[in-house]
Amino acid sequence: MPRLELEACTIDLLDGDVAHVHFRDGRTVQVEEVRRMFEALEAERKGRKVLLLVSVGEGTTMSNEARAYASSPESNVYVAADAIIVRDFSHQLAANVFVRHHKPTRPIQMFPDKASALDWLRQHHHLIDPA
Repeated sequence: MPRLELEACTIDLLDGDVAHVHFRDGRTVQVEEVRRMFEALEAERKGRKVLLLVSVGEGTTMSNEARAYASSPESNVYVAADAIIVRDFSHQLAANVFVRHHKPTRPIQMFPDKASALDWLRQHHHLIDPA
């Protein structure tokens, strides 16, 4: 499984057009870091969209600007659907802000674990253009 190492996150490219992005511990993720993540995915996938599994480390959050960019119509060029793994109540609140306030126009769901998130993402594989 290929892994991309960026300053803010790791990206594991999984089977079935899934990418698992894990933001490192103790960070406030900024717009530029989200942009670099999308650019890395675009380069690796040669412009094909991805099903995005997102997890964050302890003490990590996203700036409001980064959340807005991650959910913008521009981000839909890179991502077909998002599954967010929530690890605790405070993280669930932050993820709810992302979903309800920023209202991404692609399918997005929160999950308590990786297995259920992957099951849901794979149900959205039809949103990926054939290679």
